[in-house]
Amino acid sequence: MLEDQKLILNQFFTLWAMLDPISHLPLFLGATTELSGSERRRAALMAVGFAFFILMFFGIAGQFLLHAMGISLISFQIAGGIILLLFSVSMVLSEPPSAARAATEASSNALNVAVYPLGTPIIAGPGAMLSIIILTDNNRFTLAEQMSTFGVLAVVLGLLLSIFLLGDVIGKFLGRGGINVLRRVMGVILAALSVNLIVSALAEWLKLPPI
Repeated sequence: MLEDQKLILNQFFTLWAMLDPISHLPLFLGATTELSGSERRRAALMAVGFAFFILMFFGIAGQFLLHAMGISLISFQIAGGIILLLFSVSMVLSEPPSAARAATEASSNALNVAVYPLGTPIIAGPGAMLSIIILTDNNRFTLAEQMSTFGVLAVVLGLLLSIFLLGDVIGKFLGRGGINVLRRVMGVILAALSVNLIVSALAEWLKLPPI
């Protein structure tokens, strides 16, 4: 029983560190700048749901799928980093839509933003996918242990959703202008994180010292 508790705690802190709910809040606010409060909450619910099913899929079939397709974990990490970099550039350089356009496209934007970039790659990013594949390794863990991992994942994502739902209150405090500034600042930080993902994968591939 003690070993099981240690395993669950280890999985919880691993997933919490990888999903990092606190630092994802500014990214969430930046990605949902054009949405109303109700649509922002709707996007949060859908994004966390999509991310859960994506990570569940990778936990169940990811290891087999990557191996069957001959895709290395390093290649997967580089591809995810490139996708994240492209989104971060759009956060920094693109202009936020007008209020009239936001009102017209609110419903479709909520779904679009929930799928990309919130669901993936912000929440279910390459790091989170790799983590869930490792934590559900078929060669190391039993089916019961893998099910407990998915339970821990649900708890962490539930906490993430709670933080996102508080984003509406924080958004009102910052105002539209403040969120726009935050969007660009977090875009720069996200670009640095995505470059770090790519460079770290290349360093591991080329056997270079870590940056």
